[in-house]
Parts: sequence; structure tokens; C-alpha cells
Amino acid sequence: MTKRFATFTSRMALALSLLFAIVACGGGGGGGGGFKGDSGGDGDSDTYFLQIALKDADGNDTSIVSSTAPATLQALVTRNGKNGPAVPDVIVEASTDSGLLFPASGSKLTNSEGLVTFRVEAGEGKGAGTIEVSVTDEAGNEVIQRVNFQLGETGLRLGYLENGTFIEGEIGISPSGQIPSGGSAILSLAIVEQNGFLVESAESIRIKSPCLSSGDATTEPANPVATVTGQVSVTYTANGCEGMDPITAELIGTTAQAVGDVTVAAPSANSILFVSATPELIVLKGTGGGAERPERSVVVFQAVNAQNEPLEGVSVSFDLSTDVGGLRLSQGSAVSDAEGNVSTILSSGDVATGVRVIATTNSDDGLSQVSAVSDVITVSTGLPDQNSISLSVEGSFVVEEGMTKDGVTRNLTVRMADKFNNPVPDGTSAVFTTEYGSIESSCETTNGACSVTWTSQAPRIPTLEQNQDLVVTINDASYNCPSHNGTSGPCPDDLGSIRGGRSTILVTAIGEESFIDRNGNGIFDQDEAADGLWANLTEAFLDHNENGFYDPATQACNPNDTSLTCRAGSEEIFTDLNNNGVFDANGDDVGNGYPDEGVIAEYNGLLCPLEGDGVWCSRELINVRDSAVIILSTDPNWAIALYRGRTPAGSTVAGNTYTAYVSDLFNSKPTAGSTVNVSASAPCTLSGKTSFQVPNTTAAGAFGLVFTQTGAVEYDSCNDPTPETTGELTISLTPSGGGPEYSESWACRADLVDTSERDDLGNCP
Repeated sequence: MTKRFATFTSRMALALSLLFAIVACGGGGGGGGGFKGDSGGDGDSDTYFLQIALKDADGNDTSIVSSTAPATLQALVTRNGKNGPAVPDVIVEASTDSGLLFPASGSKLTNSEGLVTFRVEAGEGKGAGTIEVSVTDEAGNEVIQRVNFQLGETGLRLGYLENGTFIEGEIGISPSGQIPSGGSAILSLAIVEQNGFLVESAESIRIKSPCLSSGDATTEPANPVATVTGQVSVTYTANGCEGMDPITAELIGTTAQAVGDVTVAAPSANSILFVSATPELIVLKGTGGGAERPERSVVVFQAVNAQNEPLEGVSVSFDLSTDVGGLRLSQGSAVSDAEGNVSTILSSGDVATGVRVIATTNSDDGLSQVSAVSDVITVSTGLPDQNSISLSVEGSFVVEEGMTKDGVTRNLTVRMADKFNNPVPDGTSAVFTTEYGSIESSCETTNGACSVTWTSQAPRIPTLEQNQDLVVTINDASYNCPSHNGTSGPCPDDLGSIRGGRSTILVTAIGEESFIDRNGNGIFDQDEAADGLWANLTEAFLDHNENGFYDPATQACNPNDTSLTCRAGSEEIFTDLNNNGVFDANGDDVGNGYPDEGVIAEYNGLLCPLEGDGVWCSRELINVRDSAVIILSTDPNWAIALYRGRTPAGSTVAGNTYTAYVSDLFNSKPTAGSTVNVSASAPCTLSGKTSFQVPNTTAAGAFGLVFTQTGAVEYDSCNDPTPETTGELTISLTPSGGGPEYSESWACRADLVDTSERDDLGNCP
């Protein structure tokens, strides 16, 4: 029987130089008719698959066979569909109802790649023909494929028709004059036989020209152009071609030719477009270095016509929106290339500013000009300034089991921008350090940001033993909570300077101080210095006790360091940017908390002008910085405390409002998103809110919630025994970090309501 398949063969990839897709039946050169019988694709490994193609002398698909242009029939046999292996040494049969096949026997054996070829000639026939190809597998299943073709004629001539008259050897071109750059012309061609009548056979024409060969012009339809009516009309489009382009049309399979010329006008721009400025941020002259801190930007524009197509050879001039600080361009004009592109290079000056490049050219009528402006190119330090750096923590600030389990992580992202609040250049380095746990040492920015990972591990407590003894817990003998009178347990307040399980993370980067540019000239002026319009920075430090000071260098702690605040900050470290071995407060500001260093505070940054360096400001750089706190939880070691007002509550009574506090051993809140639920068993009830969610915060102190207990029991005191009015109130914590639920319970009492009917003396009836 005959099988039909619907899949593609991987083996075809080995024969792509020989076989191409087959055109559908009735369309000329296709594998028409398909397969007979079964629909195929059933996985029968003994069934063959057959694909055929008709090729011209150049190996292109064709549907035309003539006495001067024979064709080659190619067939590929594979097993079990196109995805199967090639079938060698199998007989393929071919036959035709028109033309001639060689070998005349119509049968050949496939080679090792499953391929077989036949030569197809026109002979004396005319009109259309069909070639049928078949192969039979070992089981006797016959697979058939067909391809249709057209027989061409001999003795043909090529030219065009003008008012019914055939003009041999010439191409009809309309319009006859020059076409604009990017414009089109119509090429008309006709094929006649020996007696001057239009042919009715299938023929093909190939069109050539220098601009077509270079890709500066195209034709539609593309080569080869087929016809069965004896006439063709081809659209020629100039895409960068200029001047005279000689066209030659060849009738494939014959020596017949026709020629003509298309003249393309010189290009003139209808428009100029901004393409790119790379990079869009450059640094001040003399402050750059490497690919991350360039002082030049390449600015590209494109000349285009009315169809938005690129124009070559267009003269474009450049200008700047401002030249403040010595901004300059590498060239004031340029001529567009084959892509219509022109470019110039902007070099920075010594003043921070924003600038645009303006490109101008003549319009196509020559009477006016057209212009385009670039995006804003920022000239700055390329450095982060202090008020444009921020550090964020992904997820909860409270790290579940961070105090008791290694390997719990948090992702931290630093974002930095410069004085103009544009993202710093890619590759800007940020350096990290932390108090507890471990953290990746650094990252480099992309689009102004980069991230590192903090991981829970040792250390988790102060290094010095004398400081370890001062870490505050909710069970300390010296416990004192300002918000209530309890002697231990969770407290909504900060219990002390040496807080357990809190790790400060510091990120620094080389940058400059922030200032207010009062006159908007992009530099730090002497008047701005005199008015104190900048934020002076000390050297960066890791602030263990979170009080904003590097305590070992403060007046309060040096030389006296016995206070709890000083003890809490005694293990702090600083970043010695100038390598002088001491912490620099960078100024004698009154009340800064540090001893007088004998120096005058001054702005530090590259936006200090050259004339101001060492006079009213400094071009020396500083460490910009930010910090974040993450909390290492002692989860699952939780505690819950219950209060009425300031007084601890051992039970609850209907009609009263209570406050509950939830914390870990170090008085820290549960992980963000944890829920705390209050429930009561009968006869107790609750009114108002009974479910609470823990916020994401680093604020010290336990999580607090307020609820009201209600409930009443009615009974007849004259006839009924006194009912039970006690139930159980439960407060439960469900940590968002996935730890086990924790709960504590208290006795609760409902109101007792006497419904008995007594006399005026209060006696039962």
C-alpha cells in the first residue's frame, strides 16, 4: 500500500545544498499530489519517505524546462518519515508525460546518503508536464511523489512592448527621467517567439545591475522572475544607489538580453534623526579613567528620506546647546555613510552640566534646513554623592533562626547616583562589611545598582568577653521596661545599648559630599561654602550601637569609656580612607561630638572647581556610605506577655482591654508578615480585631497588640446553680519564616448575669 507522512527529516540537513522546499501541486515546481493511501506518521520503521525537487543549472528551485535550460530532478529517500535515516541502495523509479528523462530507463539506485538524480530535458514538447517518482520498501509499500513543470520554447527574443510594438533588446523603464534617492522605477519586459508573438510557455528572466549586486538597489519580485504570459513588470527600488545604474535582463536558458539605464538622483535629507549617545554620562575633564569613567561620548545621527530610509552622502553640521566649562566636539560636520549615519565625539569640560548635541542639514528642497537634537548627555563626576546612595534588604529585616542556624540568607542591594541623580556608571564598586554573620565583600553596579548576600553564621555576639556579659535579654536581673511594670518578658521599648542579635551592615563607595547648588552652575562655589550649603562627612564607620557616632573617637568616650553607650560602641571599626591611622571627623564643627582636630570643615568632591581646591573646598574624595540593620532572631524561642495598662495580667476579665507583647530572647519582633491571633473559649468572647500582622521594621522592641475581652453568662440564681464563667484565652504566633507556631494561654472570665425575678426585698419567690 502507499503511505503518507507529515514530519520532517533530520537527514535533510545533510542534503540542504541539494534539496529545498517543494512548491505545492499546480504551482509549477512542487511536490504536488502528495502521498496516496494511509495518512502515515504511524511509526512503521519499514516504510520509506520520499521528497523530490526540480533544480536549474544553478541549483535553484525551478518549474521551467527548455531545450536550452534542462533541469535536474533530485530525490531523497529516508526511513520512517523525514526524521528517519537515509536509505541507500534502493531503486527509485521516475516517469514523465512530457519532455525527456535521463537515464531513459527511469530508474536509479540511491547513493549512501539516500540521494538520486535524473536529468530532465524539454525535447520537442510544449506546455505543462508532470514527473512521478516512486520507491517501494521491503514490505511492498509503495511511496509516490509528483512534481509539475512547464516546457519552454526556443528561438525567443527579449525586449519590451511600446504601444503594441515590440522593441527588442531594450528594457521599458518608467519614469524615463531620474528617480529620487530611495525612489522606485518600473522595469517592463516582454518575451516573443520567432514570429513576434508573445510566448505562452513558462520562462524566467534574471535582472542584473551594479547597484543590485552591491545591495544598493532591490527588485520586486526578486530574481529569477517567472512568467507564463510572455510579459513581466518589475519594481526597481534604489536603496543607497546614486547616479546611473545600467540594467541588464537575461532570458534564462537563452542568449537573449535587454538593457536599460536607471538614473538615481543624489540624496538630500528630508529629516535627520538622533540615534544614540554612548555613554550618556561622561565625567569631568581630567577625572576620568578606564571604560567605567569615560570623558567622551560618541553621538550618532541618521539622515533619512521621506520614507524613513537612510541616505548616504548627506552633509550634516553639529553644534552644542552649551559649551560651558570647555565642552567641545571632535568635528563640526560630517557626511553620512551607507547607513545614513553621521557621528561626532563630545568631550567633557571642567563644569558639571547637561548638554545636547544639535545636528543640522539641508532639506530636500534646498531652501530650508532640518535639525535634530540628542538626548541629554550628563557631564558630572561620574561618582556617587552622599545623598544618592541607599542600601535595601530583600524580605524581612528579621532573619528567621538567624541566631541559631547557619546558612540563612538575605539579599542586599545598593543603589547609587551622582549629583544629577543619574545612575553611576556601570562597574562602580561598592564595598561591604558587617557586624555579625558574613557578607560578600563587594559588587559592581549595573544601571546604578548591585547586590550581595548576607549569610547567618558566627560571629553572633560581641568579640570582647566583657561586652558579651552586657548583651541585654528579656530575663536580665537589671530588666527595666519604661512601658510597663513587668520584671521580665517582652517590652515595646529598647532595653539597652548592647542589643543582642542585631547586625549592622555598612556599604561604602568612593564618591563626594552632597551640596546645594544655589546658583545652578554645577560646581561648588565660594558663596555656597560660606553659607554652609553642604553636608560634611566623617570617615565611614560600622555603627554597632546605632547611635550615629564612631564612639571610640568621641569626646564622651575618649578617654572615658565606662558608660554603656561607650561599651556598646567599643568594637566599632572605621574605614581609614587616607591611611593615616586615625579616625578623621573632618572638621571643627561645634557639637559634632568629636575632639577638635584643628582643621576646617570643607566640601570634598570633584565638583570643587580647580581654583577652589585648597581654598574653600577640596577635590579629595570621600567614602559615601549607607547602612542597614538585620536582626538575628532566636526563633523558635518566643515569649508573650499580657498586660492591663502597665500591670501584668495573670488572667482576663470581660469588659477590659489588654495589651500583649511578643518577642524573642533579645526583645526583637518576629519576622515581618508573621501573624499573631487572639482567641477565647466559651464563655469568653472577643470584640474588635483579633488577628494582627507583624510589620517589616528594624525598630527595637517587642511587637505589641491590643484587644478587648468580652462574654456573658445568664442564669436564674433562684432556681439554677451558679454556672462556670471561666474559659481560656490564647495568643498564638505563626512565624512567616516557616518556624513552628508558638502560643501561650491565660484564664479568662465572662460576666455573670442574674436573670432571676425577686421581690422588692430581693427574695426569691
